[in-house]
Amino acid sequence: MYIGVDIGGMSIKAGIVSEDGKILTKCAVPTPCNDEDAFCRAMLECIKKAMDEANIGIDEIKSIGVGSPSAVEREEGILLEAENIGYKRIYARDFLQKSLGDIPVFVDNDANCAALGEYYKSKKSPHFIFITLGTGIGGGVILDGKLFLGSNGAAGELGHIVTRAGGRECNCGRRGCWEKYGSMTGLIETATERRDEMKSLGKNDEITGKLIFDLSEKGDDGAKKIVSDWIEEVAIGVVDMINIFQPDEIVIGGAVSAQGDVILLPLIDYAKKHAFCADEIGIPEISMSKIGGDAGIIGAAFLHKNN
Repeated sequence: MYIGVDIGGMSIKAGIVSEDGKILTKCAVPTPCNDEDAFCRAMLECIKKAMDEANIGIDEIKSIGVGSPSAVEREEGILLEAENIGYKRIYARDFLQKSLGDIPVFVDNDANCAALGEYYKSKKSPHFIFITLGTGIGGGVILDGKLFLGSNGAAGELGHIVTRAGGRECNCGRRGCWEKYGSMTGLIETATERRDEMKSLGKNDEITGKLIFDLSEKGDDGAKKIVSDWIEEVAIGVVDMINIFQPDEIVIGGAVSAQGDVILLPLIDYAKKHAFCADEIGIPEISMSKIGGDAGIIGAAFLHKNN
């Protein structure tokens, strides 16, 4: 059995994962922000709670994997700066081995972990891309059955390809990044700019992703056009992924995966029309995640397979 830890801005989740990717038990604790000691204690507490619920000891665990919303130093097992949580350098491997014993500990970016979780649990093909659409756009690229990390381990920042030169300023310092238009944040920003187009929107209604989709489903023409334009923004980046990597499969995850065919069908249609040589060579299989929020835990637990 393995332990997977998925660190988020709101909660730290840990699960006991079997060899075949089944989560036996999982638990969550609030994520302490701007307090590195409290963060480490919470991570350990969550792991111990998961073990207690599964009624197992550390001697039954083969390894621990940790997914962080940040860059990492894989060789040293260090979680680097996570601005939204407020830690700069968490020596996760040293801390967990000191607290639990000399057990193998692996760390990686949370989006890479989610990609691994989708890949191993769903038995995807060896050439596979996972894209998460949430606050930003993340994901991971798997080539020949291994995460593609690049020469320095920082590859796979899918959301920071530029799809609109000179567009909105991104936190990365560039303008027009894909995630500034194709993420849920991008959708909300676009809808806020075009608020007057949504005739059934109340004057004091707070614009959220769910509200935009709800209004579109109910027939608000303005909301329908905003959603349609946003799906095209998503599709532009997906086609870029196809043209660069020509994977066998692309899976879309994150909160929007619940929208299913509302997003998927027009996205596939766009890819068929615009991907390089699609008429001759076709396009990859494109689908929505079926694992959902558990992908990060499963992928973190399976980090040992990628090391």
